[in-house]
Amino acid sequence: METELVLFLPTTHTAALYPFLERAAHGRAKLVRDKPKPCLNLSALRCLMVSMHGSGEHVRTPMVYPFVRTDSFNFAPSKRAPHELSGPDWLVLGGNGEDLNAFVTQALTARLSDGERPLVRVVPYASLQGPLPQEPRSDDTPFVFRKNSNNFNQPTWTKCVGQLFTLPENRWHEVGISNTADLVHIFDEALTRLAPPSPRLILDLGCGLGQIARTLAIRFPKAKVVGVDASAEAIAVASQAFCLPNLRYCAVDFSRPLNFPKGSVDLIVSTNALPYAQDQLSAARELFGLLSPEGLLLNHCRAEESHMFWDFPKSLVLPTNTQIFLTDWLSAARAAGRKTEVLSVPLGMGPLYFQPNKAKGFTDPLSAYADAHRNDGPSPYSPWQSHVLLAHSARARVAEESALPLSPNHLTRLSPILNAVATAPREIQDAAITAWICNAKILGLLPESLEYLNTILPGSAEVLRTVLGACLKTAD
Repeated sequence: METELVLFLPTTHTAALYPFLERAAHGRAKLVRDKPKPCLNLSALRCLMVSMHGSGEHVRTPMVYPFVRTDSFNFAPSKRAPHELSGPDWLVLGGNGEDLNAFVTQALTARLSDGERPLVRVVPYASLQGPLPQEPRSDDTPFVFRKNSNNFNQPTWTKCVGQLFTLPENRWHEVGISNTADLVHIFDEALTRLAPPSPRLILDLGCGLGQIARTLAIRFPKAKVVGVDASAEAIAVASQAFCLPNLRYCAVDFSRPLNFPKGSVDLIVSTNALPYAQDQLSAARELFGLLSPEGLLLNHCRAEESHMFWDFPKSLVLPTNTQIFLTDWLSAARAAGRKTEVLSVPLGMGPLYFQPNKAKGFTDPLSAYADAHRNDGPSPYSPWQSHVLLAHSARARVAEESALPLSPNHLTRLSPILNAVATAPREIQDAAITAWICNAKILGLLPESLEYLNTILPGSAEVLRTVLGACLKTAD
């Protein structure tokens, strides 16, 4: 069966990129070049319908090079990468010819293995016209990606467990593991206000070395406190270090349901653990099912929305780190009859998590801001803050959802996240300008990409022109 792989290239860069496509097609496919189009209508393109396993996250997009790629460590390997699927049109907005050659070669190889006879059609275009509809169409090609659930702390736990057994708690940080601090103070205000006065069962989910569970056992001596973690090494250290009559620790396989009766848990706390759940919605539903009617779930962790902010424009159509999505947890909470408070937590914020972490103009102002606010308590939500505190309870204050990026559609959620730069502190604005420009250069974006960004994110066009306009207009 003959099939077409259609690539739309800017006319100004077709001559430079065409030789790389000739190399990719050689011996694999016939290559034809159409007459240039004065204007390319995005609504006419065949698209991918991309969704995330276990999440409401989704976006409809053509195979936009270099944005649609799942070859980072945050994505679990899939049988076929999105660029290897037959069906969607390609829109080329980056000038890395060697990388484009590799992607097209992989796409053609996949089609040949399926018994197809591919034809590569190159269509130059002079300008773009929107919109890019997000409603599903019958000819869309579905692609479901999964997040990688590997615990990247586990090798360090295994390597350092012997040292941890011999060191007192106040020296655990010496082994080089970041998760060695008792962070219960992050939960203090919410615990005081929202926790049942006499909790019977408390669960510390992803307890690590067990300090938070220990402190909760002391604070609520009549409660049974259980710390659970996937790391048997961390649980062994916690069990040796903290011996209280109402406290126990156990290693669990989080791919299976937790062994607690429904409605039996009065308080669940979790710090930097729930992003590891591959199926966020199922994890949320399970935990809300364990809560008693007056129960409280406190989740402190990184949110993907901060990566959408700092990693832009790499984050244009796909998440870059697959942390939790606010919309998943708020929607699951509503379904369970729970209200949700969303707060930002400055503790833990730093440049290391984000794509431009080697750019001085990004790391210096962001580090200065993080250092100045490291001891601040939870504050109103801001998408540029890396960590959030979600408090789910029937008695929680209802979150002001108009101020939150809650659309499950990636593009719809992205505009208000980017627009937050306009009201951010000066250090954040300086860091964001450097980050976005640095990311655009890493991607090798062509000047035409600014037109595409403005077309699919019209609500952020002014911000994008201000930050990226000069950078992309002067791109080679």
